[in-house]
Amino acid sequence: MTENWTPVTNVEEGLALEAGLFSETGQGVHLWQSAKPALVCPRTYRKRDGFKAAVENSAERGWPVFMRPSGGGTVPLGPGVLNMVLALTVPQSFGILNGYQMLCEPIIQLGDELGLHLEPGATPDSYCDGDWNLSFEGRKIVGTAQRLRPLRQGRVRLLGHALILVDGDVEPGAMAVDAFHKELGLDPIRADVHMTLRDAANGSLPDLSEIAGVLKREALMSIQKRFES
Repeated sequence: MTENWTPVTNVEEGLALEAGLFSETGQGVHLWQSAKPALVCPRTYRKRDGFKAAVENSAERGWPVFMRPSGGGTVPLGPGVLNMVLALTVPQSFGILNGYQMLCEPIIQLGDELGLHLEPGATPDSYCDGDWNLSFEGRKIVGTAQRLRPLRQGRVRLLGHALILVDGDVEPGAMAVDAFHKELGLDPIRADVHMTLRDAANGSLPDLSEIAGVLKREALMSIQKRFES
């Protein structure tokens, strides 16, 4: 583990890390990045015609496919993509909206510190599009998702996940999702509606450990102001 974030060999290892956090009872903020690229899609896609062939073809293109139990759409993970995970137990009354706000606040604060105004909202033609994307000048930098598991005594286990495009070329990942989608009869994806933090900051960006440090600090503050005030 490096300072503030965890490098993993592949996406499967990162998903196992998240599953472990979801099954625990503690509270925390975790950041990880995979050394190898892969696509992650919902398990429900297994029911789609041609799924097995689409997975095999994607792997041949250098993008193995892994599945997650939550909904949403297909995303590319790997070098240049930082994953932020918030794992905690909340009251049932906490609500989805509060979860997304808690997840986005630290990333918006990071953007402010970099001189970037990140705005929440949908980004048409992006992968795993949603109302809680964070975009800069109309181009998606961050995708978010939540998983919830009911517990006893009116509590819920929450795992919030943010995919942050930090560095590198966004086109290979977007085109990998687009090719996978075409074989499954899903919506096309455009690369040019995505961008990295580095591109938004005109190439001037702190190192990954510093970025992760800001995110961890702000995420803990976002949690504390809701549950420890």
